[in-house]
Formats: sequence, structure tokens, C-alpha cells
Amino acid sequence: MRPPEPAALDRLADRGWPALEREELEGWTLRAADGVTNRANSVLTCGEVPDVEAAIERAERWYRERGLPAVFQVSPATSPALVAALAAREYREHSQTDILVADRADVVAAGAAATSAATTIATADTPPPGWLATWWAVDGRGGDPERDTVARILNAAPALYAWAGSSDAPDAVARLALAGDWAGLYAVATLPTARRRGLARALAVALADEAGGRGVEHLWLQVLADNTAAHALYSRLGFRPASRYAYWTAPSG
Repeated sequence: MRPPEPAALDRLADRGWPALEREELEGWTLRAADGVTNRANSVLTCGEVPDVEAAIERAERWYRERGLPAVFQVSPATSPALVAALAAREYREHSQTDILVADRADVVAAGAAATSAATTIATADTPPPGWLATWWAVDGRGGDPERDTVARILNAAPALYAWAGSSDAPDAVARLALAGDWAGLYAVATLPTARRRGLARALAVALADEAGGRGVEHLWLQVLADNTAAHALYSRLGFRPASRYAYWTAPSG
């Protein structure tokens, strides 16, 4: 498989975890969702704008009006002029992330060759009652309002959901966002008491298998660059690096 261009991967990831509010700024997209998650509250910069400085100032005003810091998602598809301008404004780069891709069939085959988790794995088009609670217990940041915002983000894009164990209180969960013949793996989370049982692998494989009936041929996912354990897991499933990005956040004060 030849990986898509970085700009195409940036747009796929945007579809998979959509902001609740968005506005086009020439070649960029301004995104907001009450400050919940960087991806849904940052500028997608994989297009060109005629005047970088003017576009930055407009973006800063847009986020200031919403009580949010200005954050830019920067990838290989981003103009070097923007990177230079953000550095000059003393923006802080953080959350360096790798984008990995794989053929769906390869992930299913790799999973079949491994020992399956000794736990019931289920999938559905909508999350069961306990799905969000498990994900929030592992990766959630904030209280009930932020959790409600995540629920709205999840409902804003078609996806498959997987969980291990009871649907009311899963041990582990994962989500596969559907985007044509591509699908993105998101929200993989395992409770501390259920780790080291192969649940994350089993969930990813189950979702990849189920997605075959939805016309999906290729998968992508995002993983923090320094998460060596996750990189090792996904490498064993056939995922390979295809692009990367980081966030640049405006200085406080």
C-alpha cells in the first residue's frame, strides 16, 4: 500500500474526530469543541493561505472570542512559513504524534496469528451504556460538561465501537471512525485492572474484521511519538509510519 499524502491523512483524521464548530479560513479550517481535545480545538493547516500573518491573527481572534487558546496542528503538509511565524510568536510545540497506516486485511491476518484475549469482544454501530465511562476513566479530562462534549463528538461521525467484557462496564474499549474505504482507530483504552491481557490488540483486530463488511480497505491511527508500547503493539499488527504532526499553542498571558 502506498500511504496517502500527509494532507490527505490530516483530513481523514479531521473526519474521524470532528469538531463541533468549524469555519473555513481560506486554506485552513478553524475548529472548536468547548476546549475538549486538541484535535477538535485547533487549526487544521494542511492548505495554503495567501497571508500567513493575517491568517494567524484572524485565528487568534476566533479562539479568543470562544475563550480558548489558539492552537495550530502542524504536519508535513503545513507551510514552513507558518512554522516560522509561530516560532517568532513564541508558540509552544507539544504532543508530537505519529500517524500509522495499514491494510485492513493485514491487521486481521496478524490478529488471527496471535493468541486471542480470553474475554468476550463485541462490536456495534453505537457505543453501549458503559463504553464512554470506561474511556473517560482512562483518558478523560474534566467533568460532566467535558464528557458530554466528547459524546457529541462521537455522535458526529459514523463509526464502529468495540468493547471487552460487560457492555455496562467494559474492561477495554476502542472506536473505528469510518471514512469511505479508510477507517481510523481512536479511543483505545484499557482499565488498569485489565491490562496485559491483549485486549487492545483484540479490539483493534475485531474492529478491522468488522470493517471489512463496510467497504474499508485501509486503516490509520495516531499515536504519541514517545509511546513505545503502543508503537510496538501496532507494528505487530502491520501498521507502518506514514506521517506525523504536533500542536503549537499560543503563549499564555
